[in-house]
Amino acid sequence: MKGRLQRAIFSKFRSNCGQNRMADEKSIKQQRDRFLAFSFASSDLLIEISPNGQVQYALGAAKGITGLEDANLIGRHWLDLFTKVDRPTLVALRSKARPVQRCGPILVTLDKSLGENRKAVLTGIRMPDDDRFYLTLGFTSVLLAKTGDILRISEETDLLDKDTFLHAACEAIDLARSLKQNIDLTLIDLSDVEAFKDRVGKSGWRKFTDTVGGLLRSKSVDGQSAAEVAEGRYSILHDKDIEAEGLRAQIEEIAREQDMEGVEVTVSSKTVTSDLQELSERETTKALIYTINEFQRRGTELTIKTLNNGFNAYVSANARKIAEFKQIISQLNFNMYFQPIVDLNNGYEAIHFEMLSRFLDGGSTLEWVMFGEDIGLAPDFDMAVLDRVINYLKYKSSGRRSKFAVNISGQSIQSDQFFDQLLDKLKAYKSLSERLMFEITESNQIRDLDKVGNFISVLRSEGFQMCLDDFGAGAASFQYLQALHVDYLKIDGQYTKRMLISDRDTAMVKNLVAMCRDLGIKVVAEMVETEEQVYRLRHIGCHYAQGYLFAKPGPKPEYTPPTKLSS
Repeated sequence: MKGRLQRAIFSKFRSNCGQNRMADEKSIKQQRDRFLAFSFASSDLLIEISPNGQVQYALGAAKGITGLEDANLIGRHWLDLFTKVDRPTLVALRSKARPVQRCGPILVTLDKSLGENRKAVLTGIRMPDDDRFYLTLGFTSVLLAKTGDILRISEETDLLDKDTFLHAACEAIDLARSLKQNIDLTLIDLSDVEAFKDRVGKSGWRKFTDTVGGLLRSKSVDGQSAAEVAEGRYSILHDKDIEAEGLRAQIEEIAREQDMEGVEVTVSSKTVTSDLQELSERETTKALIYTINEFQRRGTELTIKTLNNGFNAYVSANARKIAEFKQIISQLNFNMYFQPIVDLNNGYEAIHFEMLSRFLDGGSTLEWVMFGEDIGLAPDFDMAVLDRVINYLKYKSSGRRSKFAVNISGQSIQSDQFFDQLLDKLKAYKSLSERLMFEITESNQIRDLDKVGNFISVLRSEGFQMCLDDFGAGAASFQYLQALHVDYLKIDGQYTKRMLISDRDTAMVKNLVAMCRDLGIKVVAEMVETEEQVYRLRHIGCHYAQGYLFAKPGPKPEYTPPTKLSS
């Protein structure tokens, strides 16, 4: 659908130019901007909004989304297309829009005059030197389901719930960091909530929460990063020019308007500054989660003043967990599991096995590894895993000649001490290179590409093959590929999965596979779970895969190629 509409707009633009070579520049620019605006969004309907808020152009599946033809939308005020609940968010979205930066996507509900509870995915964009605003609406079921899952809204307040707020806030913070901006987190606590609810009644409480929800969404940094963390406790991520005291005073005024008995309602607030340039992406996430959980428990009595404080408090609060992790390392309280990497063009035979750690207490491996990186113990854990792997290869592999891959974190490969210790171990077992390879986890922990590149170069010179794991998960992925000379590359599973629903992701993976082929790098697709994924991967030239379709991780490197898969 989108491709046809883009071609229609471009065709119209080219036709206008062809009919009149002397067409005025303003008209050509207008058509160009319409085409570019729609190219920036993945959608089914384009709506152009004039400076005074009127719909002045519409093209696409208007009937399918709104129930009206394109022409019947023109002249209407754009906010009239949406429910009153969504309008404050949309006003904020438009006012904060910057040229050529997409706003959204957000899930909106159309006004009841356009259909009962009809929803759409909305994005917005401005073009340079243009005072118009472009909206795109989509109703693709997969995207709706995905967006609906991400944007879980409280039924009472129309605000995000806590978990969804954390997801949205982390994304907003990551964007602010990339733009070298700081944004603040303000926490708002309404005292004596139960007594206030009893005084105003059910309808009064509903009106209060509706109004507060609209206020907070309109003041949030992206029109959605505001949440009800607990009853009467709200969090909002906002620009630094928004004053917390002003928000607090407005909420007190809203409460007074609802409280007919005129009882004084106290609203307290606390602002936690973001200091984004001091924290890594992962540290910010941990700090944000800890801060919100503390606010949920203690209200604005919490002592955290910055997210940096929040991260330090998180580490301090996990002193027991640190001791437990150190014990896991010292006592090797984990087992190794095996999952095959298979050749899609050779009967799904295993080319090697990845060795994965599994903790004896059943705890999440990912959580422990992330925790280890947070507290600087990742190199110690990686070395403990390597000891277990070497022990297996030397004494427990029962004469098998299978090849195995083991992970090394981005933090470990930048540690000189870890590097020296690793080389000493490998030199003591020179034949290991025939059976052992290393996967470097591509993460935000990698900061010194020169050091990592040297690490990889030395290991390859010793005969060990190297793989870059989880490619695509970080913002600097292609920078890594340019700087780090590896033998294998693993495509992060989220992209493999999205190939089934996204032509854009399919094209990205296809181009990546082609580029790696030119560089002599073998590509492995992760999280392959369906035959359709296999078909698409083979079609774009990806020859290797790993996933539950072939085998789940098991305690032994045993694998029988499936016979039921279509070739």
